[in-house]
Amino acid sequence: MGLADLHALVPVVAAAGEKSKTAFYIAGGVLAAWAVLVSVVGVTRPGFPGGLTGQRAVIGISASLVVLTVAMAVVTASKPPKESEAKAQAPAPPPPGGGAAVAIAADPSGQLKFNTKSASAKPGRVVIDFNNSSPVPHNVTIQQGSKTLTATSTITQSKTSVTTALKPGTYTFFCSVDAHRQAGMVGTLKVG
Repeated sequence: MGLADLHALVPVVAAAGEKSKTAFYIAGGVLAAWAVLVSVVGVTRPGFPGGLTGQRAVIGISASLVVLTVAMAVVTASKPPKESEAKAQAPAPPPPGGGAAVAIAADPSGQLKFNTKSASAKPGRVVIDFNNSSPVPHNVTIQQGSKTLTATSTITQSKTSVTTALKPGTYTFFCSVDAHRQAGMVGTLKVG
């Protein structure tokens, strides 16, 4: 895959409804590989890149890859929903006839954590009430094993909810925005 192929990805990614970060990861990977290649060649070959033409070529390719990677970051960046749209989703009432409502909140200061690392619910219809009063976009995604079952809307400074049917078992809840899960926005939901 050449530099021209990566440039061709920009309009494709920009036109996509759900923005995939794959193009950004590819561009970043190519940039990192280029940096390693230039470093290795520079250390092992005295006089690299050899003359003004070689220097300009290395600088030109490096600058192009940096610009491409930044462009992919901008193009694939997610935008949080408008505040008016997020606030229009009122939390659902507790489910009738079984199940439970589970309240989870994001840290109001903007730190990447929930107010709890564990929650419990009765089997049946479970309402996940999510409150995010911070300006950082978050959601609550429910997963069992590697299968994602449901997720709230991604919101900032508002509340939302989602209802799902859960059987007895252990589930994981986490924020699926960027690398928030890896940063610690994760917990366990026990149903039973």
